[in-house]
Amino acid sequence: MEDSIKGLVPHVLSFVINELCKNGFMIAYEKDLSDLKGLIEPDSISSDDFELLEAVDDEVVRILLSSIDKVVKCSQTYFLINNLDEMEVMENEEYSLLASDSYYAYIIDWESKSYKDLLYNLNAVYFSISQLLYHTTCQIKLNEVEIPDEMYDEFIDKYSDLLRGKFDPDDKNISLLYSLIIDLNNDLADIDNLGD
Repeated sequence: MEDSIKGLVPHVLSFVINELCKNGFMIAYEKDLSDLKGLIEPDSISSDDFELLEAVDDEVVRILLSSIDKVVKCSQTYFLINNLDEMEVMENEEYSLLASDSYYAYIIDWESKSYKDLLYNLNAVYFSISQLLYHTTCQIKLNEVEIPDEMYDEFIDKYSDLLRGKFDPDDKNISLLYSLIIDLNNDLADIDNLGD
């Protein structure tokens, strides 16, 4: 696998962690952390602030934290199976830039800020993360940073089969990311079930 592709994957996962964390804080700002709303921007909060989120008494925030934990474990596994130095990879600006190109192609910044709207938008957030992760698997499969346009549309056709575990790729990195997509979708289902 090309070094740039090998290196961008942990950065993509880091962006996913930040996105989930940001949504956790936006939700917490509507209830438990309402006194912090407007003082600290949710996208300026780092993973070091998880302790604050862990103190929030909201089931949706707990599920988001569970999702974050799954992405962290996926990232740790990725470093192990590819024998990569975490500090070296995460300090590489080229890898970060390549990952950010993919991230900003999929992740939308939602304007609606009410608690109910934020919960509703989590469906789109998780779906966008799945698209981003699938995009990353295509980069691994093709061993190229730039993937053909048709692969952007391919995700929609393959999404439901992917969630059912119908794909069993030989590549351990692709398999790892497919499993993460399934795990995150299960968390989203848990969030949706809270509204029932």
